[in-house]
Amino acid sequence: MDLYQQLKASLDEIALHGPELVRHLDTESHNGPPDQTTPAALLQDASRSTIQHPRKRLVEAATKLLQLATTADGYLEHLANSYQELTCVRWLVDLDVLHHLPATGSVSYPALAAEASVPLKHLKGVARMAVVNGFLEEPVPGHVAHSRASSLLARDDNFMSWARWMTNYSMPVAYRFADATRRWGDTDAKDQTAFNLALDTADPFFDHVRKNAELTSVFSAYMRNVTASRSWSLAHAVDGFDWGSLPDSATVVDVGGSHGQLAAQVAKRFPRLEFVVQDLPETVAAAREAFEADDTLDAAVKSRIRFVSHDFFTAQPVVDADVYFLRMIIHDWPDRDARVILEHLRQVLEARPSARVVIMDTLLPPPGSTTILHEQQLRVRDLMMMQVFNARERELDDWKALLDDVGLQITHLEQPKDSVMGLLTVQLKPKTTNGHPPREPTSALSNGSTHAASAEQPVLIIGAGIGGLCLAQALRKSRIPFRVYERDPAVDSRPQGYRLKLQADAADALARLLPEDVYGAFRSSCAALAVGETDLDPFTGAVVRSRSGGGLSGAVGLVPHHCVDRSSFRRILMRDIEEDVVFGRELESYEADAARGVVTATFKDGHTVEGRFIVGADGLHSVIRRSHIPKSLLKDTGAACIYGKTPLTPELLAAFPDKGARWMTVVSDHAPMLQSCLIGDAPVTLLMEPIRFTKASRSQHRLPEDYVYWALIGPEPRFRFPDGASGSSRETLASGQVPNDAASLSLAVTEEWHPSIRCVFELQDTRQATLVRVVSSVPDVPAWQPSSMVTVLGDAVHPMSPCGGIGAQTAICDAASLAEVLAAARGSPSPRAVGAFEEGMRSRAHRSIRHSEVGSQKMFGLRSLVDCEPWTGC
Repeated sequence: MDLYQQLKASLDEIALHGPELVRHLDTESHNGPPDQTTPAALLQDASRSTIQHPRKRLVEAATKLLQLATTADGYLEHLANSYQELTCVRWLVDLDVLHHLPATGSVSYPALAAEASVPLKHLKGVARMAVVNGFLEEPVPGHVAHSRASSLLARDDNFMSWARWMTNYSMPVAYRFADATRRWGDTDAKDQTAFNLALDTADPFFDHVRKNAELTSVFSAYMRNVTASRSWSLAHAVDGFDWGSLPDSATVVDVGGSHGQLAAQVAKRFPRLEFVVQDLPETVAAAREAFEADDTLDAAVKSRIRFVSHDFFTAQPVVDADVYFLRMIIHDWPDRDARVILEHLRQVLEARPSARVVIMDTLLPPPGSTTILHEQQLRVRDLMMMQVFNARERELDDWKALLDDVGLQITHLEQPKDSVMGLLTVQLKPKTTNGHPPREPTSALSNGSTHAASAEQPVLIIGAGIGGLCLAQALRKSRIPFRVYERDPAVDSRPQGYRLKLQADAADALARLLPEDVYGAFRSSCAALAVGETDLDPFTGAVVRSRSGGGLSGAVGLVPHHCVDRSSFRRILMRDIEEDVVFGRELESYEADAARGVVTATFKDGHTVEGRFIVGADGLHSVIRRSHIPKSLLKDTGAACIYGKTPLTPELLAAFPDKGARWMTVVSDHAPMLQSCLIGDAPVTLLMEPIRFTKASRSQHRLPEDYVYWALIGPEPRFRFPDGASGSSRETLASGQVPNDAASLSLAVTEEWHPSIRCVFELQDTRQATLVRVVSSVPDVPAWQPSSMVTVLGDAVHPMSPCGGIGAQTAICDAASLAEVLAAARGSPSPRAVGAFEEGMRSRAHRSIRHSEVGSQKMFGLRSLVDCEPWTGC
């Protein structure tokens, strides 16, 4: 949806759920004790679903509306407000101002300043900022009062501890995150975190907390409050696992169970179970003391719970338990340490295969798959794990991969409603005869057909062009299986030798998606870059215009970041994935079976292959586009283009105008006046640029000799052989022209040009010339129904005129965006995630096509793309 549609959708949601919420508040206010049926109490009561449902939908829509209606520059104002809001809460909490506010009613600013012993001007500034943000109220001018939020902090020490922890520790730690990244980079070390920098300590988090009694007290209170909230409630653990299915006298080990709160809650409900609570010695000692003093637990419950000292980085001493429960444990540790914890449990399960490990921990949703507020809450937790522990929260596929590494698998998943945590029931993976967990192949060949042998089916990429290979490398980087199928018989079977110029967005995309070694090879293979333009007269060879730079001044100029030879770039993109790229395999059709979660591709040679997802990166003649997007609006621009290469030899340099051999050169040939009456005034334009490689690049890569890249583009009627020669360009294009035809045609089109320019065509490598029809999508690429199993990218969905010079880089950005979606979902994205990618791709294509449309209007007189004839595919 575009901005207007999103705004309207949010407003419609508000119009629907706002009145619904008010109606239920009015009804419920008459159904209960007065103190429990005030609007504030009703909104707070999580058990009242008739109120909570419209409340949540209203908050979601209002949050979305605020995001949509905020302007780009307004976002910085929003950030300024946010950090000052936190600063004000810290000021009010640390200076104990909130406890001096009356529980009901209000107090004047001077009276409160005197009571709290704070400067009046500071108090007014802070309090009124807090009022603006809803943390305090000013019911009458000059008087301040509690709001619902501040009142909660003042009367509940646990919430006050949460606020103290957030403002005095979490906020300073988060602020040092960039410094920690800059200093230590990609590290898992527990003593190399933003926490270490913020608190100026060399100790890991828990070691530092244990040494500081005040910090221990605040953190413990904070954690008690967090775990008591609905999102983190122990009730989800009690209700989310089938404890009743365990046999009589079954033993449950709560690994890292702290003070045994979970064991006590489950023991109350299930009197047949025995419990062992494990933690470090000092925690166990404190837990035993508190446990014995707790008179809310009866003796029968206490008799079934015992505390044992254990470090979960060592071998598990209890080897006969039925369940090993880990709640909020693994998320504190990076993968390397998490594997150690799980490996010790796997060893126990090998001796007792019927036992289960139950992990209750955060499950990050795929981006955009849940409400904004829910995802914000989880992303905050994820960043906290990074900043404090060098750990992270994990998505479901991250959990699967982590468990697979130690020979375990998820046998059941439960996601309790309103919980930020899921319950993963884990058991041993099936063993092969050699005693190791099976490594399932991505595919197996049999009788000319390829079928995925397991759930580890590959992502199928149709097309080994720049976009398809970039996506393949990104999947390799994310360890997602894939296979690439290309119709050409080999990587160099047809001319593709012209250069690519990549601007900042494509350069940034490559840095994100390519493995480090491939990205380094790309950078070192790039040609020397000279930015400027010289315009030449086609008939005299004289310089018409010349200027260095990208057309605009400073950083806003159209300045490319990299210039790379296309053939060399494709070879680099093939690095380490050669065995996963199949040439000479042209797609005929595909079928997506949503019930099985399998997509089957059938090729013209009779082979079939199964995968979990298929990507059409197969260019203008895409089979996938024709099937998946039947309403595609591709246009025949009425233009043709000849691409070619001319070796940069001394002979060429001696003949060509001096200024034209420095950077981009443009030659524009308009028809004579009378001829223009018949064929129009649209020009034929030559774009050409010298491509030179440094000695350093040549020492590292197999690169072509220096050359001039050129493209001759114009209206199709201008691309005709003289009478008696081969035929028209339309016939040549339809019949599958050979390079010599294209080379000869370039000479025919420019036969009247000055020899100093025409020498580019006379000295060309005729094997590299290729003639193509210029086809483009309309800028407003029509939307289509997203699928969890199929998508397209690049020219397969939004081809564009080469006059913008950004078709390849747009495809690279498509590949980077899709790679992020596939990586987040481990190759099996939701329709919503795919739809979000496709919406972003259409928006990106709109900008690029508009840019190419403007260039086309100047270079060959293109009329509006909307007015062009539909492309018929020939």
